[in-house]
Amino acid sequence: MKKAFLFDLDGTLLNTTKDIGLAMGKALGTTFTDEQINRYIGNGLKNAIKTAAIEMGLKDFDLEALNESLHTYYRQVPVLHTAPFPGVTEILRRLQDRNIPVGIYSNKEQDLAETVVHTCFRDMNFAFIAGQHGKYEMKPSPQAIFAFCETVGVGIADTLYVGDSEVDYRTACNAGIDCRILTCGSRTKENLIRSGVPADEMIDSFCCLSGFIG
Repeated sequence: MKKAFLFDLDGTLLNTTKDIGLAMGKALGTTFTDEQINRYIGNGLKNAIKTAAIEMGLKDFDLEALNESLHTYYRQVPVLHTAPFPGVTEILRRLQDRNIPVGIYSNKEQDLAETVVHTCFRDMNFAFIAGQHGKYEMKPSPQAIFAFCETVGVGIADTLYVGDSEVDYRTACNAGIDCRILTCGSRTKENLIRSGVPADEMIDSFCCLSGFIG
């Protein structure tokens, strides 16, 4: 059983693909499929739009301007289609009912992370929300994992980190923390295996976390 839980946000707690896709499409003047957006995200939105621009064959583009445009559009409508994945709300309520500390570690901008979390989980209490350009380094740095454990007073060995990408797995490895990587988020099981994520650390749904709660 674990005494604290730290979660990735996009692709783990929330399905944000369509809203990110809409903002990225406006910034680049095109449309993207969910599959494309899921391939791009994971290392922050700046890296996502850079990858998209390169795949589109754009030359000598201004990455800073594209990133600013993307975030401008995203901040205008951050939660249109975004919603929790199946089983997420139930597990979070179960943790809250047991007074088990819960935190979020995202590569989304700090203000956007807080906005979507407080919009989609209005009645949930999070002890810790860390996003890009907040107090901590981006994943795969383990910095925010250590900070979460210190904040809630629970050791690494008693904490579980849950994500959905190879970036989350590398982050967990860097921290030396137990993790579970979802195969129902932004990456398929095949993608994760090719990225070096061990099959025994993958789970197919949020409900599989019940065994860690007690």
